[in-house]
Amino acid sequence: MPRFQRVKETDASGSTRLVSLEVTEDAVYSTSKAEMWEGRLPLAALIDLHISRDGSSDLVTAETKHGRIQWILKNGQNLIDAIENGRG
Repeated sequence: MPRFQRVKETDASGSTRLVSLEVTEDAVYSTSKAEMWEGRLPLAALIDLHISRDGSSDLVTAETKHGRIQWILKNGQNLIDAIENGRG
């Protein structure tokens, strides 16, 4: 299960937090220890993924059935690859 540390996440409601992401075979889990928060995005809810540059980092945008989620991290392509592998 690939893990991604120090990811800046902005969810569909506009809340931004620093999280760790873990991609499993059925979901992407977001965990923020500082805010004592955890979220789960089922891979079945994903509609589309896009990647672009944001300064020296990658901006990965996930279009979901519930809105848009954005992740800013150092190697966004690895996150997309992990999600695509999980979706099978």
